[in-house]
Amino acid sequence: MANNRINRYIGAIALGTILTMVPGCTDTWDDHYNNEPASGATLTLWDLIKDNPNYSRFADIVRHAKYYKDNTHAVPTYTYADILNGGQVNTVWVPDNDALSEEEYQKWLQMCESESAMDGYNVQQQFLGNHIALWRHNISDPGVDTVKMINGKNLEFDKANLTLEGLPLGDEYNIPAVNGVMHVLKGIAPFRYNFYESLKYTEPQTLFGKYVVGKDTTYFSADRSIEGLPDENGNPTYVDSVYRTSNRLFEYKHYLPDNGAEKWLMSDNGFDARINNEDSVFVMIMPTDQAWNAAYEMLKPSHTYAALYENKVKGDLNSSETIKDLDPDSLQKMSIEMDLISPLVFNIHKQPKINREINWTLDEFKTDGGARAEYLLNTYGDTLRTIEGEWDKASLFEGEPKEMSNGLAYEVSSWNFPSQYYTPDVDVEIEDAGIFYNTESNNYKIGSGSARYSFSNDAYKDITDKYGRVSNNNFFHLDASGPTAGPKLEIKLLGNNPNAYVPNAQVMSGKYDIQLVVVPHWYLDIVSAGKIEDEFYKMDTLVNELDITDTTFVRNKDIIDTAYVNKLAASNKYKIKAQLTYNDGKKTKDVSKETLVSSIDYDGLRVDTLTLKSDFEFPVSYKNVRFSYPVLYLEGVTAKKDALPQKDINKAPYGLWVFDLLVDKIILKRKD
Repeated sequence: MANNRINRYIGAIALGTILTMVPGCTDTWDDHYNNEPASGATLTLWDLIKDNPNYSRFADIVRHAKYYKDNTHAVPTYTYADILNGGQVNTVWVPDNDALSEEEYQKWLQMCESESAMDGYNVQQQFLGNHIALWRHNISDPGVDTVKMINGKNLEFDKANLTLEGLPLGDEYNIPAVNGVMHVLKGIAPFRYNFYESLKYTEPQTLFGKYVVGKDTTYFSADRSIEGLPDENGNPTYVDSVYRTSNRLFEYKHYLPDNGAEKWLMSDNGFDARINNEDSVFVMIMPTDQAWNAAYEMLKPSHTYAALYENKVKGDLNSSETIKDLDPDSLQKMSIEMDLISPLVFNIHKQPKINREINWTLDEFKTDGGARAEYLLNTYGDTLRTIEGEWDKASLFEGEPKEMSNGLAYEVSSWNFPSQYYTPDVDVEIEDAGIFYNTESNNYKIGSGSARYSFSNDAYKDITDKYGRVSNNNFFHLDASGPTAGPKLEIKLLGNNPNAYVPNAQVMSGKYDIQLVVVPHWYLDIVSAGKIEDEFYKMDTLVNELDITDTTFVRNKDIIDTAYVNKLAASNKYKIKAQLTYNDGKKTKDVSKETLVSSIDYDGLRVDTLTLKSDFEFPVSYKNVRFSYPVLYLEGVTAKKDALPQKDINKAPYGLWVFDLLVDKIILKRKD
């Protein structure tokens, strides 16, 4: 009964993964999965192994090796001899005594008899489980199978050349048993760690490995356990308890618990990649302690946190909340470690094509570390591009890669990510009202004509080549809220530009130049007309060749009339006031509207970048903080009375003063 129960359990585990393997095209379903005893077979696999002196070393290990449900839980008194003698159909590739040296034989035997659960588990995972597969894998027609072994590894079984992972079979193969088939192997099937196993089991364990494994959660799985009789209190007991281990770094890009998430100031960032999955193919950067420590120290100045943060999400809903009694050192450690691990994994099948023609393979990637790719895309969702003259994306992959069972690992001793990735500019596109911040009713005051406008840089190339391009082909028109007041608005300083190097960048501790990119009012006139009107082009005099006195004035479509544009610009000059609300790490609420500039002039001529404040230093970081961000306050200021020549006063759209603003984006340009 116990044997059947364990065999069913093993079958359930392997069957869940074997369905993803790629069987050879010449094998039939019956070749693999027929449970009926082979014709003429009278012995079990264990009988075939133990009764042949040529396999005595392998037989000793099988006899003494316990079956493990995970790396800490063995099934008492149940060995691999019981498995190979039971009802589950298996294929065994048996190394003969010549293939298994005395040193290897003694090593595995001592591990079987060790009191360490990890030693026993490694015998299963690295040796026996690497030579046994579920079902029958006969050699009938030539072909190549990718075989899922019971340790989860995928090994190549070449039936035409009679090899397993390149190792030759002996003269004996296709030996039938009542519960499977046996092949003799002239060697030991090579075992390779996957990324997770390497981080968990390689000694000494690195700081990076400790961080990853520290996210493991092991729990009892009642659904997969076998229930026995209840105890005296009526509580269930289990004759076969199954435990499962998960790691949220593998399952999520951002992790929050099902309950109590509102109390988490930071979500837990992960790889969003199952680096323990044998059926995936990854390239992974695995930092040594030297690289980890150097990167950690590099990031500390930009990751300075406060003991309290104002919940801006609540503020945007006209309420108020401060999250306090935080530990700044713990927040710093958590944020830096998340930033170090999140960009490290690359799914090889999702990288851009080489020369836009063929997909990456591991061998192709290995030749130049991805240098030929247009960009690299990690599993976290970051796009990493070479920055000309400053950084080469291939520098991430130093040295020779180490082959894993599911990809290539680059064990790097230096941290080669660019500063633009870790301390990026914060690029805020003012393309819709969702980026506006509202702390009280109608706090952002804009007119009913306010809206986002599309502006094609290519369609209006004559203009944009001379007077500037609009970011992402969009700008926002902030109309005056009334006849005597300009627009007032507050803007969340959260990166949202999809074309930025880091699209979702957040403000970090350190210095920034705070810049506002504005658009001339006459760009709105072009959009409203749907074309560039003739008035924008200069008048030319054409002379008739037959009569030199006959002249005709026409518009020359190659020459912009700068005098006309200058006149439009002069009619649309304005001033802007800018203030900032931010966390200074001291008060119970954010600093309220510290003035950056009381009045800055815009001449209305071209797409222009106005510096509202140089070298402004944010005392604390918002990186990875869910609820908080700085807020920029902008207000249109009336122009002086002498803003326009007297003769042009009546030509201005609103008389003497212009109150509306055309804003492209806000840039917080990192200075250190």
